[in-house]
Amino acid sequence: MPPIPDKNLEERILKAAQHLWKARGEKGLTLRAVALEAGTTTPTLYKRFRNKEALRLAMASRVRDELTADLLSSPSVDQMHRRYLAYVEAHPREYELLRLSLGHFYSTPRPVRIWATAQFAARFGGQPEDYGTVYDGIFLLCHGASVLLTTAPDEAVRIATREICIKVCDKLLENAALLRSTQ
Repeated sequence: MPPIPDKNLEERILKAAQHLWKARGEKGLTLRAVALEAGTTTPTLYKRFRNKEALRLAMASRVRDELTADLLSSPSVDQMHRRYLAYVEAHPREYELLRLSLGHFYSTPRPVRIWATAQFAARFGGQPEDYGTVYDGIFLLCHGASVLLTTAPDEAVRIATREICIKVCDKLLENAALLRSTQ
């Protein structure tokens, strides 16, 4: 009789990998350790994930989805950057994972960008595509600040980084109409 496939195996593997990543970062994420934590074997894990990079990308995709859902639940576009930074501070290891895989996601649909640019257009006039630079500027500021937030040597640096990022993003939002590209 052939073995019964485990429908929850991939989920167990991903949860085990996320647990190890959160606890120990890159050093803790070995395929052998993930297999052991998930209650399976390394060859079985390789049947689901070609290599460590594929596993890390699947984990990063989950983090991206979680961050996207959090940002899309913002009551207004004015809260988006604050929520981004709050997520990063609450989940620094997860953000590190996302940061390492960001290049893989840049060319995929970006629901937060679509939502935010539509919000800008509704508030300031014009079309959503007129506000791509405004959104990209806010994203890049938040991403840069997030890297600093996850590596800052102490609380004072984190507080200053967060406050500066929020002030600059607020100013970008206030002046979005001026920064709008009209071609």
